[in-house]
Amino acid sequence: MIKLQQLSNKLTFILVLGILNFSYAQKKVIGYVPNWIDLNAFSNSIQYSKLTHINIAFENPDANGYLSFQSANSTLIQRAHSNNVKVFVSIGGGAISEGGAIRDNFFNQMSAGNRASFVQKLTNYVINHNFDGIDVDLEGPAINGDYGNFIIDLANSMHANNKQITAALSQGYGGANVPSYTFSYFDWINIMAYDATGPWNPSNPGQHSPYSMAVDQFNYWTGRGLPSNKAIIGVPFYGYGFGSSANQGISYVDIVNTYPGAENVDQVANTIYYNGIPTIKQKTTFAVQNAGGVMIWQLAQDAVGPKSLLTAIDQVINGGQPQNGVATVYKHCNYDGYAVSLPVGNYTLSQLQARGVLDNDVSSVKVQSGYEIVLYANDNFTGTAVTITSNDACLVDNNFNDATTSIRVRTATNSSSVFVQAENYSNMSGIQTEPTTDSGGGLNVGYADTGDWMAYNSITFPTSGAYLIEYRVASAVNGAMLSADLNAGSIQLGNVPVPNTGGWQNWQTVSHTVNVNAGTYNFGIYIQSSGVNLNWFRITKVSNAARTVALEEDKNESTPIDFNFYPNPVENGLNFSSPMKDVKVTVYTLSGLPIITTETVENYLDVSELASGIYVIVFDTSETKIIKKFIKK
Repeated sequence: MIKLQQLSNKLTFILVLGILNFSYAQKKVIGYVPNWIDLNAFSNSIQYSKLTHINIAFENPDANGYLSFQSANSTLIQRAHSNNVKVFVSIGGGAISEGGAIRDNFFNQMSAGNRASFVQKLTNYVINHNFDGIDVDLEGPAINGDYGNFIIDLANSMHANNKQITAALSQGYGGANVPSYTFSYFDWINIMAYDATGPWNPSNPGQHSPYSMAVDQFNYWTGRGLPSNKAIIGVPFYGYGFGSSANQGISYVDIVNTYPGAENVDQVANTIYYNGIPTIKQKTTFAVQNAGGVMIWQLAQDAVGPKSLLTAIDQVINGGQPQNGVATVYKHCNYDGYAVSLPVGNYTLSQLQARGVLDNDVSSVKVQSGYEIVLYANDNFTGTAVTITSNDACLVDNNFNDATTSIRVRTATNSSSVFVQAENYSNMSGIQTEPTTDSGGGLNVGYADTGDWMAYNSITFPTSGAYLIEYRVASAVNGAMLSADLNAGSIQLGNVPVPNTGGWQNWQTVSHTVNVNAGTYNFGIYIQSSGVNLNWFRITKVSNAARTVALEEDKNESTPIDFNFYPNPVENGLNFSSPMKDVKVTVYTLSGLPIITTETVENYLDVSELASGIYVIVFDTSETKIIKKFIKK
């Protein structure tokens, strides 16, 4: 009931943001799993937390239109559902599309005389085996004149039974035969942006799935009218060999196990072509910014550990904050390009490359409060170094742009307060994220109902004693409550009532004081009673917290100043979130030369005459000095 109330109250807000096409909306990560492997064993090794959907491939009709079913499918379906991952059955497949008895069965069952019966059999199959939908992988010559009407009838039946329907399609292999009127019936289309060449074409050796192919196929399908959020970019977890390495398919795991360092490139042994971590991240970034997500053929071909391509996808999909990462490094300034999240630890060049970070390739970083990242010019933590304790949009100002070879991530020295964005959880159950209107923007945790929880790994309490824990909350119901704990509930820190703030984006700060022994813990937040939105939490040693609270009480005597501004990067002028009355505003070059100084600015500062580059802006009041950066286009 609470989720329905929240959805109703937030619908207008979400729709407005949807028009702006924010890239941080949840993206699909769809992994195909072949049913000719041992699914009972493989279902234990799947990284479910990094997937939204699994397609079991393939089950196909007999002459009477009844699909086959592997008993091990049930094991995978059950385990996926227990991890909140949906499962589709995929019918067809490239192998049967060329011809033979199975394709003949499809043609016969899709014909006008048999179509209604076939659709009903497929619908019953999906319902009876507890699938969430059906994926139609008819390709090339298997896309005949009956395809369009078959899709319409199957989609109507699926949707009437609260099931979904998708397709796997390729521009170059039958794509032109797919009627564009079917696009409105599919929930989405998995674009097979691979197999541009292979050993079947020995005169054309090379990359079978370049980045340009993903972009071109996306443009082809959306250019024909497919909504971009229905376009899922397919990526391969396999490669092809040519010449002496000719092979009809080489799994990524076999490639990286055979050739050291292969995870960081797209070609080895001169004749084997595939996608390594950097290209997979580049494609995933494109999908996050433009499409509806990523599709994988297929999961059983992935490596494990830091070489995993699924992990690389997850790092991009989740904004560079997978699991317990506390610092994120970016390829370009202004947090652009690939994003790689790093937990606390030490990273040599080889360890960075295993995570997708190239040598001398870091241009901006983000660091959670309470932590610091040390960048070294040489390998093994030697050479010139710079220590960064907060977000830095461009390392040019530190003379460290594209100069990092090894990295340490650690708890900040002399830190007495830890500030954590709620969406940067290490693990969770039941919640979702959404854009927030709270100061600072970004995301908040939402749709948090009774029994939902978030865990945040490696939170350090430097000394034993009392700590103030503050939570930035919003709620539109009465009686909501959250609690905090350490190490999966082994240490309970108590409950905190959450007031009805008057709306899901009306924010207040609530707090409680707890006693904790010095140490590093996994910090948990549990929703005791629905429903709560959470933007951030802050943990402060009481001796320091008292001063913070006193200062905030003093500030509350007058209207507080919000020093945020937008847009950034900027072309003409900066808009301030609060009037800058009685604030001295100074803009400096990175060399420290003041070029704009004013004490009369209100809500707008004209910077149109500045040359392109990075600038420092300083806000001076009688009580504080705030320093920020912006990029002039």
